[in-house]
Amino acid sequence: MTRPRIWFVLQHRPGPAAADGVRIMDQPLFTEHLAFLRRRAEDGTLIAAGPLEDTDTGEGEGITVLAAASLEEGRRLAEQDDASVRSGLLAVTVRTWTVVMAPVLPPTG
Repeated sequence: MTRPRIWFVLQHRPGPAAADGVRIMDQPLFTEHLAFLRRRAEDGTLIAAGPLEDTDTGEGEGITVLAAASLEEGRRLAEQDDASVRSGLLAVTVRTWTVVMAPVLPPTG
């Protein structure tokens, strides 16, 4: 039996510094979030990322899935490495996700 894989789900939403009436992706600090995602892609920790289209709370929410070494590392990346979170443009909740079944999983590092 394959052992479960643990990933970390970053649930992003507009933070206190997000300007009202301006799409989150159109705000200047959003480029910092894209830079964070590029760094995660380059170091191999990014599994997937993208906006949520069906939220009740409005535009600006999204999910990022990371393959980090630990919850502490996932939190550090989400809260410290992403300047859009540090600045308050985005708020983030980091959750542990134990994947017990998937048709194809990327190789473990």
